[in-house]
Amino acid sequence: MKNLLPLVFLLSNLAFGADVLVTIPRETLENLSHLPDIKMTAVQKKGFASFQTTSDNLDELSQLVHEKQGHCGGFLTSFTEQIHHQPTQVSYNTLSLYELSKGDQVREYLQEVSENRIFETIEWFSSYPTRYYTTKTGIKAMEDLAVKWRNIVKDLSFAKVELVHHQKWKQPSVVLTLTGIKNDVIIIGGHGDSINTDENTPLSHAPGADDNASGISVITEVIKVLSLKGYQPQNTIKFMAYAAEEVGLLGSMDLALKYQEAKIPVKGVLQFDGTNYRGSKQFEMVLISDGTDQVQNKFLGMLLDTYLKIRWSYDKCGYACSDHYSWTYHGFPASFPAEAKVREENPHIHTAEDTLSVSNNSAAHSVNFAKLGIAYVLELDK
Repeated sequence: MKNLLPLVFLLSNLAFGADVLVTIPRETLENLSHLPDIKMTAVQKKGFASFQTTSDNLDELSQLVHEKQGHCGGFLTSFTEQIHHQPTQVSYNTLSLYELSKGDQVREYLQEVSENRIFETIEWFSSYPTRYYTTKTGIKAMEDLAVKWRNIVKDLSFAKVELVHHQKWKQPSVVLTLTGIKNDVIIIGGHGDSINTDENTPLSHAPGADDNASGISVITEVIKVLSLKGYQPQNTIKFMAYAAEEVGLLGSMDLALKYQEAKIPVKGVLQFDGTNYRGSKQFEMVLISDGTDQVQNKFLGMLLDTYLKIRWSYDKCGYACSDHYSWTYHGFPASFPAEAKVREENPHIHTAEDTLSVSNNSAAHSVNFAKLGIAYVLELDK
């Protein structure tokens, strides 16, 4: 997650060797021009240029953006038939929606958060050689996560866990649903895949402890605390582990599009992507202000000030830096609390060194993110 111009991949098909259309800021195109099989098109407008290549080059494109631009992921992948959809969203009375009214309950639940459980989940989820979206271990990691979540909620009659299979790649997303009385939906999400851009092979060692086993661990802890309390929501709550984020937000884009097409009313989306590396000594959490919902961001600020009482700030990604952008793109209010200022983020993400040792073999920094997730769910669920 580095501050750079947006990179937008518009893929017509992800089958091996399929033709794809890449749209990119013109001034960054020179860093990619040596790739094989590039065919320039005449499309150059509003500061962007487009070229055709094949999906075989997707891994190399990701690696080059990391090496040449200092940019970790952050490009947006959309199938061409998706880009003409117009955002639609249900209007809510934000005055009542974001009113804090569950103080005693929130504080009670926050006491249940366990750093040890978060640590153990990070340790487990980062133990796969890689969770890259095309690999067997990447697929198995998501299947195993579904089993873990099922075990947590097995005593809740209103809970279910499902693997969401995507048509154009094999890694599934995982969705846990706590069914409420109302049809409105609250979404907590983070990506489950990992990547190593230091090496040009999908099988490269990519533990992804911070990016994003830590986010998945935070989501898992929120699920665990709600389950321990037997919490049955008013609104339907969805916990999502997205597939294939590292190659262009594929899983979250697919899910957000389906929600848009089905006109599902979403009250809010919260994204956890990198939670366990404290790179900013001055702040314990940073709210990303671009590509997010400003009103909901203020709500998060209220939660932080009221319940966590930690130092926080705003910062900008400058591009589609995580899955929150998929929901924003499709018209839903989304927020992204980050572990540090963008320029001070974990320098080891997308490498074989993204391990728990970088965080001093501790999950202390992730604890506040789990607490924020719990406060967000409880105060928004009314």
